[in-house]
Amino acid sequence: MSPREELVLFHAAPDLALDALSWTESACARAGLDPRRTRQLAAGVLEAVNNSLEHGYGLLPGDITIALDADAARVTITVTDHGTGLPPSPADAAPAPLAERGRGSWIMQRACDEVRHEFDEDTQRVVLVKRRTGPQITTTGDMS
Repeated sequence: MSPREELVLFHAAPDLALDALSWTESACARAGLDPRRTRQLAAGVLEAVNNSLEHGYGLLPGDITIALDADAARVTITVTDHGTGLPPSPADAAPAPLAERGRGSWIMQRACDEVRHEFDEDTQRVVLVKRRTGPQITTTGDMS
């Protein structure tokens, strides 16, 4: 399988998250990722985009880039913004059961096989990886 790259640029807006979710599901389908793994990866992308909107830009306009790279072993999606950012939470830091906030990093870690946060001077990237084969993540709700 040859590598495939797809890029989509969105202008940051409150309804962006649903557009990003729809794009992710379509791009993963075109890349041949199975539906269950697609839903799990899309859940991670949705959280990364929500974090970019809320913590990266707040109420200011800005672009978010979502890029998909696929090979025979995995599908990788990178969400990039140029906002102020939010430091990642530790992977094992489960949110309080009744917390209304603070679940994004935890959901990304649970939904994806690998999550990396990359920062440089004015760019934040969240790299989400889903393997095509191997153990499936056991989840409940819409991600299963």
